[in-house]
Formats: sequence, C-alpha cells, structure tokens
Amino acid sequence: MARKRRVNIPGFYHIINRGVEKRDIFLEKEDFEKFLEICDEYSKIFNFNIYSFCLMKNHYHLLIKTTDNNISQIMKHINMKYTVYFNKKYNRVGPLWQGRFKSFYVADGNYLNSLVKYIEFNPIKANITQNIGEYPFAMSSKKYLFSVLNFELIEKTGFKDLTAEDILNIEKIKKNEIREIIKEENKRDLNYFFDNFNKETAVVKALKEGYKQSEIAEFLNLSVVSISKLKKIFFEKERLFEKLKKEGLFWSYDKQIKYENFSESVFIEHALKYGDFDDIKKLIQLFGKRKVKKIWESTMKNDTRFIKINLLIARVFLGLKIESKDLKGKNERFEKLRFFAS
Repeated sequence: MARKRRVNIPGFYHIINRGVEKRDIFLEKEDFEKFLEICDEYSKIFNFNIYSFCLMKNHYHLLIKTTDNNISQIMKHINMKYTVYFNKKYNRVGPLWQGRFKSFYVADGNYLNSLVKYIEFNPIKANITQNIGEYPFAMSSKKYLFSVLNFELIEKTGFKDLTAEDILNIEKIKKNEIREIIKEENKRDLNYFFDNFNKETAVVKALKEGYKQSEIAEFLNLSVVSISKLKKIFFEKERLFEKLKKEGLFWSYDKQIKYENFSESVFIEHALKYGDFDDIKKLIQLFGKRKVKKIWESTMKNDTRFIKINLLIARVFLGLKIESKDLKGKNERFEKLRFFAS
C-alpha cells in the first residue's frame, strides 16, 4: 500500500518522532542541547520557528511554524544530522528513528493553546516533574534562548490542567490532515536564483525552496562539498553583517533589512569606513582582497575624510606601498556639492 503523501504547505505543524524500537535518543544533557542547536542551524536555511517543544528521552514533540512548503525538508535534515551526531558519539550504526516522523497540520488557530498545553504537559504525564516550567528540556522552562524559539504562545497559554476539551482539540488536529487538500506548489527553476542573486545567496535561497545540495551541485557542475562551502560563506557574511548592523554601521538603512537583500558593495564600503581592525580583516577573508580593493579604490581612496584609515587599509590589508600624500586626491562628495551650489 502506497504511503499517504504529506501535507506540505506553510503553517503550524505538530511534529512527533521517537527512537527505533522505542530506544532512548537523548542520553545526556549534551544530546538534548545538540538537537536544539541543529534545529537552530536549519531554521536559518529553511525559515521556520519553534513555538513549543518537549524532548523526552525516547521521543520528541515540536510545534513548528513554516513560511514555505518545506516541512518535509526541514525534518529530514534535522533528523538526519542528529542521527549522524548520535551514531558517531555512541559508536553505533543504522537508523535512529522509528520510521517516518508524524506531522499534523494545525489549520485552526483556536486549537493552538490546547496543543501547547499538550506538548508541555508531557513531563508531568510521565511523572518526571509536577509543574509546568520545571522540566529543563521543554520550552516552558525558558532555559534555552536559541533564535529559532518563539515564546509568543508559551507566554499566552494558561497552563492549567489538561482538560477533556483540550484532548478533544488534539484529536481534531490529528484528523485534520486527512481533510486538507494536499498540494505542493511547483518550485521555481534554479535559473531564477542564479540569474537574480550572487552565488552564495542563490545557493541558500534554493535550499530554502526545497532543492537538495546534490541538485544544486549538478546544476552548477560543482561538487556537493563546494555547495556546502558556499552555504557556509553566506552564513559567515550574514553573521558579520548582523554584527555591524547591531553596532549601528548601517544606521541610515531599514533596521529590519537582511544581508541577502543588501547591496554587497555598500556593505563592504561601510565596513571599511566604520568597522574595526578585526571587521576589516574578516571582510577581506570573506570577500577576497581583489573585490575589497576595487570597492576601496572606487569609494574611499580619494576621499580626504578617510586619509588615516585609507593608509591603514592600503598598507596593512592590501599590501600597497604608498604614502599619505598619495591619498590626498579630491573629495568627490565635496566637489559634487560645490558643483551643484555654483
């Protein structure tokens, strides 16, 4: 009998998975934390948040909200990476999970409060704790603050006893999957991403769309290792961008703007002008000396406001043997203002 195709549309999902043969899948504190780290890592690729979780020794519950048609991709990557970690750590081979994970699409927001209660009450039902918030590996403990975690529903939910009405609501959620129209939108062609974005950004956007690294590698005639490196470079650039944004270097731009939507040349220019020594060093590592030099020459070299920093950039970072007199060109901004004022 063919397996039923999953609902794979944006929205809330209750995800359940357990260890093969009901074995324990979290043996130490480090294992629980590693699973959450993996969730956090993939949230940056697949654009999702977790609104409730409970990690028990032999199974887990997650309440995930997605913005794309990619719940299957999300869970496939999380489960696979944790399996690799677990098998390597405990010197074992073979599958870790008992078949496919279970996913229940939550179409009605009225049921969310009951679902959060149901997930967070797991340690109490198992006689591990007596009160909500005491179990460290449930979201209500607020012990972990990964960026993937959204505490909005935890804050709103009134954690009283799990009522008969709550149980009925959970059953309705589970049955709802059968009634949903199962529809997966067509993915955009890979040409779209590589025609409109630089290579690293295109790779990450294609992964978010649901493409596999092997598919992207074949499209670009590269190895899977090369695709993985491009993905890593993107996230390193994104981390540097977020650091500089937090420090106020892009104060004149929208505070919510993301690296993937920001001009690369403006990013480099602002980092050169206002970043510290380590920022500039990291910038050159990520973008390459040739690109940074080109932008420095076109936007900063002849600007008299930045003679000292220009001398540092030229001598220390670009390896140029020049003196300060070589940098005293025209202040282009001043010249333009003088022209329009005349």
